[in-house]
Amino acid sequence: MQLDLTEEQRLLEDSAVRFLGKFYGFEDRHHSLASPGGCRPEIWAHFADMGWLALPFPEDAGGFGGGALETGLLARAMGRHLVVEPFLPCIILAGGVLARHAHHADAVAALTTMMEGGERTALAFQEPAAAPVKADADDQGGWRLTGRKPLAAGAATAGRLLITACLPDGGRGLFLLPATAPGLTICAAACLDGTHAADITLDSTPAAAGVLLGRASDDTTLLSLDLDAVRLAACWETVGAMRAALEQTVDYVKQRQQFGRPIAAFQAVQHKLAEMSVCCEEAEAITILASLRSGGPAGSRAGMAAKAKVGRCARLVAKEAVQLHGGMGVSEELPIASYFRKLLAFDLSHGGTAAANEAYAAAILPGGGHMHSAVLPPPDQGVTA
Repeated sequence: MQLDLTEEQRLLEDSAVRFLGKFYGFEDRHHSLASPGGCRPEIWAHFADMGWLALPFPEDAGGFGGGALETGLLARAMGRHLVVEPFLPCIILAGGVLARHAHHADAVAALTTMMEGGERTALAFQEPAAAPVKADADDQGGWRLTGRKPLAAGAATAGRLLITACLPDGGRGLFLLPATAPGLTICAAACLDGTHAADITLDSTPAAAGVLLGRASDDTTLLSLDLDAVRLAACWETVGAMRAALEQTVDYVKQRQQFGRPIAAFQAVQHKLAEMSVCCEEAEAITILASLRSGGPAGSRAGMAAKAKVGRCARLVAKEAVQLHGGMGVSEELPIASYFRKLLAFDLSHGGTAAANEAYAAAILPGGGHMHSAVLPPPDQGVTA
């Protein structure tokens, strides 16, 4: 699928590729991995100076009004360089939630601070099904939150947290709390792909009545648009990582000798490379299509299809890249081991590829949408020259 970018979109992607190529090489990345929460302050400050932290937000909120495609191009460049700073969880996910609650002064202040490169906000919404976080009204007209939120992405060094909790009426509420709130404990953890998350424990943590940003019947209603956006951005990020993994694998098989010649000359190796290349093309095409359809129920379905397809393709590319590198494919001396973990982590994240397959099937099978092309007109309309 070919996509003609506007001049502004090309400039955005080119600047991202140049900056990350100069300041975020594989050796530079190790400094981020060793930093608290996997985030180098100087790199995050550069992100702010480049305007990346304000890119996805509307102009009336102080942002640059970038859409899913612009954000995706930036995420693709970050995926190519295995950026571990919490751009997706803090800017795309938590920032999207804050932007949708621009009627609340605290949300506006948190978003503005984050766009300027200051204190970050992270969203904690996942929780054990058997023991959800509960919010109970206290005697002062506020709330007290009790429970646990495991592996909240980007929360390890966040200054503010968005917490979802069960309300007494059975609905779900969204609370904005400082990370230093009494009774709130943050335990940082490194993830498979080098990014950082945190387990959050709430022990009767007080929350004033004013920090309840919104309420809904369930998390899907409360956060669906934001979860769709971060899932799509993650697809773009993974496409960038897949392309880089393929390029490095091609370079490696051209250099590795066996039986007196490069293994790239063997037909079996060429077939594997061809299959990896097809996977990269398919993953990029469906991600572009999902970006063009983003927003609303149709966009959600397209995003779920992209997650399912990119997840399958990412797993194949990761597997073949390591196979063709041999034992060096799992050595920390080569970047390919880090790309393998990145691609595998995406396959398992956002509910997992299998769950995305099931959700997409449930969405399209009843209406018969699977029987028609997503890009061609219905058969009864024909194709005009």
